[in-house]
Amino acid sequence: MPDRTARLLRRAAGCDNADVANDARSTPARCHQGGTTMSETQPKSYRDLYGGKWEQLRTRKDDTLYGRTLLRPEDFRHQTVTTHDPRGYEVKIHYVREGSGEPLFLFHGWPGFWYDYWMNIKELAKQFDVIAVDLRGYGDTDKPGYDPKTNRIMLDPVQHYDLDTTVDDAMRLAKALGIEQAYWVGHDWSSLVMHKFVRRYPEMVKKLVLVNPFLPGAETRYLSPAFHEHSYYASFHGTPLAVELVESSREATKIYFRWFFQWWSANKNLWTPEEIEILTDNFVKPGNVEGGFHWYRANLSPVAKGWEPRDYTPTHIPTLVLWGEGDTCVVINWSDLAPQFYLDMKYMPVRNAGHFLMREAPDLFNREVAAFLRT
Repeated sequence: MPDRTARLLRRAAGCDNADVANDARSTPARCHQGGTTMSETQPKSYRDLYGGKWEQLRTRKDDTLYGRTLLRPEDFRHQTVTTHDPRGYEVKIHYVREGSGEPLFLFHGWPGFWYDYWMNIKELAKQFDVIAVDLRGYGDTDKPGYDPKTNRIMLDPVQHYDLDTTVDDAMRLAKALGIEQAYWVGHDWSSLVMHKFVRRYPEMVKKLVLVNPFLPGAETRYLSPAFHEHSYYASFHGTPLAVELVESSREATKIYFRWFFQWWSANKNLWTPEEIEILTDNFVKPGNVEGGFHWYRANLSPVAKGWEPRDYTPTHIPTLVLWGEGDTCVVINWSDLAPQFYLDMKYMPVRNAGHFLMREAPDLFNREVAAFLRT
């Protein structure tokens, strides 16, 4: 069964001819064929798009830990807050909190949890009160509707895992912590949460940082047939078979998620075996695979709620947009959507980095985020 599951998982990833069972450590580059090259996905002129308000930065590619000692989850301070959503469900929100000063919220994407920021929390905590949060459905935050008897989430994801519900989770968390205004960072899925949050609760946002953001209009490009080679997994996540396959064993879980961490990173050898085990420890927790998949079912399916008129409203809140040029998930040519929404924007494309910018270029991320928030 493990060999068959591994082959099925690789087929789900569009690589029918690759034998994962015999080569579980192969990188995505070995079976990823064709598709769009990065030169094709970059805008012709950043300067034309952003009026010269951009910078080109380089990252290091040699030492994948960048001189750091690996920090494990137990090396951080963990806390929880219990909130109640508008539908009456009690939701325990888990977060890591370090440092002092003005509050700085860090939100992750998929696949991930608060630990996506393990290289950033301690450094940023030297200047800020850093709060790295698990979104609903992820990490140690509750999965509303999870039934331990069936190991399944029994609630409709469109009603309970949609962006609007998660926006209010963020608001309730801040209010529970006594925070009226803060700095906010959103990456991947949480960039959509932050895009809505800044329009619903602008008084709570001092400055905003978006990392490889998915903005209104990108969903049409993401779901188009031309981009299917890069977005096939979104459809897979909406099938009942997806959870069954990915949860079938620890090895199957590790293989599936390691694929995305490698594929979406510019350096395919970035992630250490120890990190992959820590990440796998998170994904094998009850409900965590389905909780993450529910975000795709809730927000990218034909019955998803979609954007509201106010989501298209421009904002003058100071915003830093960081984008890894090597991202094959949220590709950099989609940055052309940003100027219409963020009128006071600093845009910084990053060479030699992909989707996981905070992990791929941690020194750059820490430096530029802190500098932007402090100016």
